[in-house]
Amino acid sequence: MTSYFVNSDAVSNENESYHSEWIDRGIAVTSGGSEYREQIDSMPKGSTIFLHGRGFGIVGAGTVLDDQSASVRRGAGTVSPSEDEEFHRKVAWFADLRKNPLPYKEVIRIWGTNPRLAVHPIVNNGIALLDLVQAYAEQADIEIVRKRQLSGPTNVDALVQARRGQGQYRKDMLKLWQGRCAVTDCGVAAVLRASHALPWCLSTDQQRLDVNNGLLLTATLDALFDRGLIGFNDDGSMVCSPHLQPVDRKLLNIPTPLQKQLNPAQQQYLRDHRRIFGL
Repeated sequence: MTSYFVNSDAVSNENESYHSEWIDRGIAVTSGGSEYREQIDSMPKGSTIFLHGRGFGIVGAGTVLDDQSASVRRGAGTVSPSEDEEFHRKVAWFADLRKNPLPYKEVIRIWGTNPRLAVHPIVNNGIALLDLVQAYAEQADIEIVRKRQLSGPTNVDALVQARRGQGQYRKDMLKLWQGRCAVTDCGVAAVLRASHALPWCLSTDQQRLDVNNGLLLTATLDALFDRGLIGFNDDGSMVCSPHLQPVDRKLLNIPTPLQKQLNPAQQQYLRDHRRIFGL
């Protein structure tokens, strides 16, 4: 599936970036007439978008949740005070880089140039860009944890390791799933990831360390789960995004159910995951 750059600096906003409010509100926005509505509507549901702003670089990444934009008039929820009408798409932001933006020089290194359009499709090197965005987001989350006043260094270290999918959180996850992928039953530890169901940015510290808030998955399934392209029902059956093509589902051998029954806490976290990603 194609990824997209989305520019938060509309000319009609006098190049003011409102990206922080976009992330807080779970939306992506264009304005300026039908041409810009067509651009933001060109992104299919399930697409990955990279939000960038002049003077910042890439400040967020998310998954598009709706099929087309909603027209929002001034006084009814526009972001910019200077806009009479905006076009809003719903987005689940899974990477928040506001504290650690990915600079444009890194975008140029991977993509070859700066994105300039309001919405620009990424045909090549989208995976490499996503990997770098995730690394920057992880580092930003870790720095926020380290700067906070917690009860002691052990708590700070536990949260840092949990953000990396390591430490006690990973140990607890390995124990819960007997060291095997929750879906494939693969027992190769090097390819297993301790995923979070409720995204880090939406979780409390307690939820971030809760072994029920996640699954032990192979790297490929972890990536699909993290992007909201797969989820799981209360009975453990897998839900696939309609934007995963049949040929890809066949190659990935999905949908495939979980290997064991879920407890009530796991079911609730997975319900939250389905709700957030519209599954």
